Amino acid sequence: MARERKPSDPQARAIFEIHRRYIEVMEQRLSMVEEQTRVNYVAVMTSLTDKLAVPGKPLSEVVREIMAEAGPILFQMMQS
Repeated sequence: MARERKPSDPQARAIFEIHRRYIEVMEQRLSMVEEQTRVNYVAVMTSLTDKLAVPGKPLSEVVREIMAEAGPILFQMMQS
């Protein structure tokens, strides 16, 4: 099993910790989420992860692209 690497930089450590907490919370909440919401969530998170994995891609570009993709999904969820 891979060992967790905890960064020593305070900001990086804070990001690491909130990511870890986010995963815990989402795992708990999944059982309460409707199927279509899960499908939408997986699509958005997959796209976001793929965009973040592109070497040298500016974060501002990633944010613009993911907001264009996720925006309609979020508005649809707000209306239901």
